[in-house]
Amino acid sequence: MADRSSDGNFFECDDGNRRCSLLAKVRPALAFFKIGSYVQLPSSFAATSRFLMRRGAAGTKHVIAVVDASEQHRRAVAEALLSFYTVYPYSDSTNALSGMLVVPPKLIVVGQHVGQGSGGSFIKDLRKESSLSTVPVIFVADNEDMRVFDTIRDLGIRDYLVKPYRRSTLINAISGHLNGQVERSWRDLPAVQRKALESTLSAFNSIADEIANGNPLPFHAINESCAAIVEVVHDGKFDNILYKIKDHDNFTYVHSLRFATLLSLFGKTIGLSKEQQLLVACGGMLHDIGKMTIPRELLNKQGRLTPNELTILRGHVATAERILATTDTIPKGVSTIVVHHHERLDGSGYPRGLMAADLNQLARMAGIIDVFCALTDRRPYKRTLSANTALELMASDMADELDQDLLFKFRDILIESADFDDGSSH
Repeated sequence: MADRSSDGNFFECDDGNRRCSLLAKVRPALAFFKIGSYVQLPSSFAATSRFLMRRGAAGTKHVIAVVDASEQHRRAVAEALLSFYTVYPYSDSTNALSGMLVVPPKLIVVGQHVGQGSGGSFIKDLRKESSLSTVPVIFVADNEDMRVFDTIRDLGIRDYLVKPYRRSTLINAISGHLNGQVERSWRDLPAVQRKALESTLSAFNSIADEIANGNPLPFHAINESCAAIVEVVHDGKFDNILYKIKDHDNFTYVHSLRFATLLSLFGKTIGLSKEQQLLVACGGMLHDIGKMTIPRELLNKQGRLTPNELTILRGHVATAERILATTDTIPKGVSTIVVHHHERLDGSGYPRGLMAADLNQLARMAGIIDVFCALTDRRPYKRTLSANTALELMASDMADELDQDLLFKFRDILIESADFDDGSSH
């Protein structure tokens, strides 16, 4: 499904590329410009610092710094990452260190040459800055030079790429680092909360593996992991796990866990039994499994989707239905959540365009939770709304689409949960 360019050797930036050509025409002295998630910085040390102070943090995307004397490589990396991250490029050590102190990156890609010096020298300077000393680094070497590798290993750098490398290799390396940081933070949680996160992530990853291998859905693993979610909800500590996943780089997993947790909370509050709460939690974790077959570039695409892209995205429901059909132990309630969470009371939903009379309470609850999570999730292509703003929009702009009685109950649930964190703070 992915186009050929998504896994090609991207660092050889073609000057004929429309975006690269546009970048080349704009002078750095023009303060700044932004295309996608590439932020062009002013050329001087003072101007860069002032610009970053005014700009601040970069919305809902993780910030990745690229430090390399090669302008071609900096732009090529930005092109490769623009659907996923905000990229701040630096050509020399002075501007890089000053800029990163103002807008700290989650990860730094360092080239073999930085300014007039080496990437190794820059890493030494980086490690002297206490606030940046633990930021993970991926080193990019120009060739297979063992002396360079020995130098970066002595500096504690274990991850490196050698040109030419594939775009997917860089993305996977960055995502692995970011997720590793998030997942290590779970170790400090109480046992039940930690189990809820670790077991759901493991089960979620196993789904992707089984789908790729054409095997039946491992529902038992999902059921077991969701039991921990139900326990966390009963303990009233669900806000901790929602906060602890907000920076994870697997957006479909984060969305699914939030969906499962909030739907379980919804079920508990309206009087569902623990067994039924487990059922709805499982439905929440599985509701978007069809998206596992869609390329990340499309899932994270910024801007308007083409009609064909929209068709592919909406096809995730039918794909999920087919995946569920590989296992004969899927409860009917789980299937209802998976198949109907995009249906709307006025018939404007998909895939079947069902009307209110065809949507039971579970389908209506799933629709409310899906919209709420979509509006308040951290996504690379949009700004995150607060819980209050999302609820107001759902009550006004979507009054004909969502069950307003259930929405009112859901709002009260969040209000009564005084510790609820919508992901924007803690």
